[in-house]
Amino acid sequence: MGRSGGGGGFSGGRSGGFSGGRSGGFSGGRSGGFSGGGRSSGGFSGGRSGGGRSGGSFGGGFGGGGFGGGIRTGPIFVNNSRRYTGGGGGGNGDGGNGHGGNLGCGTLFLIFCGILLLFAVIGVLTDSVNTQAIQRSTVAREPLPAAAVQETAYYTDEDGSWFSNKAALESGMKQFYKQTGVQPYLYVLPNGTTTSVSELTAYAEKLYPQLFADEGHFLLVFCDDNQGSYNCGYVVGTQAKTVVDDEAIAILADYLDRYYNDYSISEEEIFSLTFEKTAARIMTVTKSPVVPVAVSAAVIVVAVLLFITLKKRREQRAREQKQAEEILKTPLEKFGDEDVEELAKKYEK
Repeated sequence: MGRSGGGGGFSGGRSGGFSGGRSGGFSGGRSGGFSGGGRSSGGFSGGRSGGGRSGGSFGGGFGGGGFGGGIRTGPIFVNNSRRYTGGGGGGNGDGGNGHGGNLGCGTLFLIFCGILLLFAVIGVLTDSVNTQAIQRSTVAREPLPAAAVQETAYYTDEDGSWFSNKAALESGMKQFYKQTGVQPYLYVLPNGTTTSVSELTAYAEKLYPQLFADEGHFLLVFCDDNQGSYNCGYVVGTQAKTVVDDEAIAILADYLDRYYNDYSISEEEIFSLTFEKTAARIMTVTKSPVVPVAVSAAVIVVAVLLFITLKKRREQRAREQKQAEEILKTPLEKFGDEDVEELAKKYEK
């Protein structure tokens, strides 16, 4: 059946956003937690805050329908940078000695450096906006060894109509397995079965030993509420939880919420992208956006200081050369004997 949009509000799902907890991630915090130092379990909720999908049927392998009425919202960046033209050289108020040209080049250089810094800041801010709803990864994680997992199937669709493209769904899930060493398993219940996170968590705890003979799996039980929201319960194997910890779960919850609300992708892609992006994020420490901006600013400052230093040296040499030319053009008769002797000594040295 897939994601179903409904008119009006939500019944058991989100109404105008998450009820408690953080927006875009957990709803009311995790239900469950660590159990006896063995497997860890819990749950979370997500979905749309505007009444679910509006109109139409949605595609991605469901009878060739397209998504109906989905509107993507987000920041819009408009490039309002102006075109700069540098001043020319020659006689522009400096007696035609070429200094005007040097000033124009210097101004252009400083503008160029400023533009580079601006692009660096915009790039970082854009990336920050794109990932601001995703939990940061602050832990350096090591993948599980291959011997920790006996590879199984990757999903069960009890609803029977959520997925029609097995390869598309498993692509991201296998990438998760490859990067983390933890094999994910997705268990989809028929839409509307329950909206209780605690029930889904308990069901996941019951399913885990039935499905797996190792402690290297991550089981996610998913149930759509038929009105544009969903609820999940999960269990992480004893060994798997060294990789899929609470922070990793929060990251996965954020990605699932993001892609569930993306009307441009299929049902398979929702979960495939969620697992793929989660693996990439949790296996690296998220860098602070301040670092690239600071590095860019430092490079530009050094470049500007170097430019100013070289410019001053050129100007000093130009002044000395001009002074020497004026001295050479001056008839010796204008100098006294002592001046001539001093000049001669100076040039002998």
